[in-house]
Amino acid sequence: MMNSNAASSSTANPDAAGSPDPPAPRRSSKRPKYSKFTQQELPACKPILTPKWVILTFLVVGIAFVPIGITSLLASRDVVEIVDRYETDCIPVANRTDKVAFIQSNASKTCTRQITHMKRPVYVYYQLDNFYQNHR
Repeated sequence: MMNSNAASSSTANPDAAGSPDPPAPRRSSKRPKYSKFTQQELPACKPILTPKWVILTFLVVGIAFVPIGITSLLASRDVVEIVDRYETDCIPVANRTDKVAFIQSNASKTCTRQITHMKRPVYVYYQLDNFYQNHR
């Protein structure tokens, strides 16, 4: 019995049999082409860790990063943090028992807070507690 695929492929291209160039050989293997990169055989740095090199490396890193750490520590001492909770102070006294009704009403909800004795520049950060948001 003859394979139907072999018969159809020989009759599919009649010029292939008479052409002077032989068809390109098919790769029967699914292996990747061999190279040192694909086989991970590239030369690598393999340092020999002697105690002298380790101590010298730690000293150089320490000399580089200790001044950066001291500078950061001194800069963080100038930071002033004030936590100002205004959920009760900005609601009128008459509405403090039912805050949801005040929020849903059409009353003015403008709240002005004054914080003094701060040097420039002043950075303001807003924090919400018990608020969960989808990342999308």
